[in-house]
Amino acid sequence: MKNFFTLSTVFSSVIVTGLLFVVQQLGVLEPLELKLFDQMMQMRADSGSDSRLLIVAVTEDDIKKWKSPTSDRLSGEVLDNLLGKLEQYQPRAIGLDIFRDLPIEPGHNKLLKRLQQSDIIIPICKHSSDNQSGVSPPEGVEPSRVGFSDVVEDSDGTIRRNLLLFTPTANDNCAAEYSLSLQLALKYLETGGIQPQFTDKQELQLRNTVFKRLESNSGGYQNIDTGGYQILLNYRSSQVAEKVTLTDVLSDKVNRDLVKDRIILIGSTAPSLKDILNTPYSTGKSDTSGRMAGVEIHAQSVSQILSAVLDNNKQTLFWFLPEWGEVVWVLVWSLAGGIIASRIQHPLRLAIISGAGLAVLFAGNFFIFTNAGWIPVVSPALGLVLAAGSVLAYSVYQSKQEKEKIAQQVHQQEEAMIQLQAILRQRGNYSSPTIPDQIPSNTHLLNGRYKIIESLGRGGFSHTYLAQDTQRPSHPLCVVKQLRPAHQEEAFLSVARRLFQTEAEILEILGKHEHIPQLLAYFEQNQQFYLVQEFIKGHSLEKEITPNKKFAEADVVSLLKEVLQILIFVHGYNVIHRDIKPSNLIRRESDGHIVLIDFGAVKQIQTQPQNNTIAIGTRGYMPPEQMSGQPRLNSDIYALGILAIQALTGTDPKTFQRDSNTLRVVIPVQDGTLQNWYNLAEISDKFAAVLDRMVNENCNSRYQSAKEVLHSLEDV
Repeated sequence: MKNFFTLSTVFSSVIVTGLLFVVQQLGVLEPLELKLFDQMMQMRADSGSDSRLLIVAVTEDDIKKWKSPTSDRLSGEVLDNLLGKLEQYQPRAIGLDIFRDLPIEPGHNKLLKRLQQSDIIIPICKHSSDNQSGVSPPEGVEPSRVGFSDVVEDSDGTIRRNLLLFTPTANDNCAAEYSLSLQLALKYLETGGIQPQFTDKQELQLRNTVFKRLESNSGGYQNIDTGGYQILLNYRSSQVAEKVTLTDVLSDKVNRDLVKDRIILIGSTAPSLKDILNTPYSTGKSDTSGRMAGVEIHAQSVSQILSAVLDNNKQTLFWFLPEWGEVVWVLVWSLAGGIIASRIQHPLRLAIISGAGLAVLFAGNFFIFTNAGWIPVVSPALGLVLAAGSVLAYSVYQSKQEKEKIAQQVHQQEEAMIQLQAILRQRGNYSSPTIPDQIPSNTHLLNGRYKIIESLGRGGFSHTYLAQDTQRPSHPLCVVKQLRPAHQEEAFLSVARRLFQTEAEILEILGKHEHIPQLLAYFEQNQQFYLVQEFIKGHSLEKEITPNKKFAEADVVSLLKEVLQILIFVHGYNVIHRDIKPSNLIRRESDGHIVLIDFGAVKQIQTQPQNNTIAIGTRGYMPPEQMSGQPRLNSDIYALGILAIQALTGTDPKTFQRDSNTLRVVIPVQDGTLQNWYNLAEISDKFAAVLDRMVNENCNSRYQSAKEVLHSLEDV
């Protein structure tokens, strides 16, 4: 098609975008977006563990060895000893991700005393919810020194969000407003004098870093509950921090350098305590790999906060497009799909190019993701595919409608031609007025619009001009073809007028192809007919295919393939060009491609009868059936084959003859003898055989379609 943005492309893309926006708002696409989020998280480069953190893991072996005599859980005495040893090594903060709302003896009171007095130990509690009651903090510990351990699960049970702040209700057992991870990060940042602040929009700010609150439709989410203060959790690594076990610490096997100035997180990694959660690293895996203990997820949250504030690494905090930006994003990819489908009609090539487009989309999204941007992937991918499919379906429907319309026009043409033949036979070959030699005055506007600039060429009953369209901005150039009917009687003019109109309507449809000039207008003035077409800046192949100049086989094959592609389109509408020759093939200056001009049917209104027939075409290029007034689609193939032989041999087709025995094309040489045409060219036997079949005098033995010729050329 001539334009990237056709009406059908834009309309289809907008409709698809609107439908996808509705579907997206309903949350239908969210599961797929979350799966892709997880896949991209797994594909990212691993950032390695955070040297500011240390996890003291309570394993199954630790529980068996150190559990309370009266319970399967660790006693207060064991935890107190653990905290005491860690405090000796001077950590910046210790997070105890183990509930102590109920006493577990021995040593419970001793543990409570340490928790109440220490300013670096952060115990936990859990807020109540609709389904579960909360868990109280250790008795006597101020709420400002407690962190809640709540995590937010997505609909598929995966942890992708980081809950930083939460306002408890009056009946909540847990009064903590800050999460365990935020409390630990703030303890670590106290050394640098960094305190939490809130912007005018009530957004959490630590030094120069603002933690943008997650909205209900951020990224691939749709209508999620964003209660509290949530951000998207950017996992640092599948192994966020170095680990030691409870037994390692109590047995003095841990180097103090692993503890000094670090944040220590103590929590269970034992499966029996059921604190193992799904993460983006576990998606798509049948085993338990990729799942993390709660203490590890809290460590991920702490690392994200510290990296954003201290490492000046803004890429740890995700950013999102606004809702209007997502609509534009989907529309862009829908338009891309529509444009691809409008430019490429071949199903296989369309599938390949669309697949490449999807690959670019996913690669681009992954690049954005590695730079902490999460924007929809599924909806733009569907937009590309659906828009391409809808434009292709519309194009097929439109093509069918156009073919039906052209079929009617061709039928009317045939009827008009029969009537013209009858009229011309009745009138005989008396002389007719000819077109004046002078160019129409450039002060006179044809049809009140077109200003003649110069003459481009003329024939017996036609004249072609370069003109300006004075009614369009910048007065662009166009080509005006003036056609004078062979007779001026009203009966002849009436039939000629009908033939002219049907031909113009056909040209209007064919002009949608990028290698055929677009029909801009057609009109009748002073009993003369005018076609106004797009001006193709370039030169005709007459300037390339000159006498005694022989083309190389590869160049001729390339030329044939390009013209055959145009003929496939033209013949697809059952239209015959009738006048394939070098002067009707323009090499466009802008890109070097071939443009096919000057379709021949309309010349019927100019031609005198010869031997009781009307032959339209150029001597030397016309096959026998066309000379007898009965052209077929493969008549154009014959003319193109003759043109190819002309280019290969450097000989004018008017001199071509036929061998009386083989009926092959022969060419007279200087000594007067006749030579087979391929003896005068350097070509392969396969290519010679293709051309011989293209120019076979018997139209039934000739190639029947341009596609068939193109297929044969693939083997040359």
